[in-house]
Formats: sequence, C-alpha cells, structure tokens
Amino acid sequence: MKTATAKDLRNRASAILARVRKGDEVVITMRGKSIAVMKPMSEIEKSFSPVGFGIWKGRKEMTDVKKWLDERRKERHRR
Repeated sequence: MKTATAKDLRNRASAILARVRKGDEVVITMRGKSIAVMKPMSEIEKSFSPVGFGIWKGRKEMTDVKKWLDERRKERHRR
C-alpha cells in the first residue's frame, strides 16, 4: 500500500488517481497520521440506482427512470 501526504494529493492528484485506477490502494496522511484510504471501487460498489435518491425518493412516477426520461424528452409540440 502506497502513502501520500495531503500536500502530495493536492499537487499530484492526477498521478495518485492514476495509481488508484490501476488497482493500488493509497493511504493519505496529514501531519504524519493516516486520515483516508483511496482504493479502486469494486464492481459491486459501482452500482447506483437513481430511484429513491434525494428529493425524488418516494415519487411513484420514478419507479421506471427510463420511461420517465423518455416522456420528458418527447417533443412537446408537433410541427
């Protein structure tokens, strides 16, 4: 596991994120103490269901997000 200081993260964020993308875990330290771990997301963690998120939670028309979006994207006026 690699380590990087908060200053390293601020100055070399893209290089550190590239290491994480490749599968490395990076411990972020501040003043000599570990404060965070950056690690790649697993396939299971990547799933995200927008239904029930934030202000949309509990809305009946949001049970099928694709259908809801298609309705909103249809032409409203015929030409």
